[in-house]
Amino acid sequence: MDNRRKTIVINKKFQYQYSLLIAAVAVLLVNGFIVVRMLFPGEQALALTTGMAIGVAAVEFILITSIWYGSLKASHRIAGPVYVFAREIGKLGKGDLTANIKLRDKDMFQPEAATMNASIVALRTRISEVKALTEKLNQAQSTGGDTNNIVKQLCEELSTFTTTSGK
Repeated sequence: MDNRRKTIVINKKFQYQYSLLIAAVAVLLVNGFIVVRMLFPGEQALALTTGMAIGVAAVEFILITSIWYGSLKASHRIAGPVYVFAREIGKLGKGDLTANIKLRDKDMFQPEAATMNASIVALRTRISEVKALTEKLNQAQSTGGDTNNIVKQLCEELSTFTTTSGK
């Protein structure tokens, strides 16, 4: 199976703004250089004929298009991971603890993804412990067993969770 993915725009607003900003800066730099050379010719004046001006415009168009495409691809390495983060955290919010953040090799935020995955695994482990204690408590209640110790363990485990921001 081919692992190469077709480049698609994930976050249109961010990616187009980012790539257009980069292209605009390139346009300003190229045109600024031409204007400065024409206003302050130094030893060699920059005299452009109509043919030369058309040639410069064509090269500038190709340059700007290339810069725009390159910055769009670069922004994809940012927008893609942000999309994956939001999707997987959304799963957690719905109670799906199978969430796992998988990024492409060249994507940004690899260390952050690893940290988030480790946190998801830790949360999954803690929730499993709470579920096991709850099942144990249910068994003890149905058989008339001692529930006090299990309730104490369950309360201790649940007390490790922070549920308010403290503001």
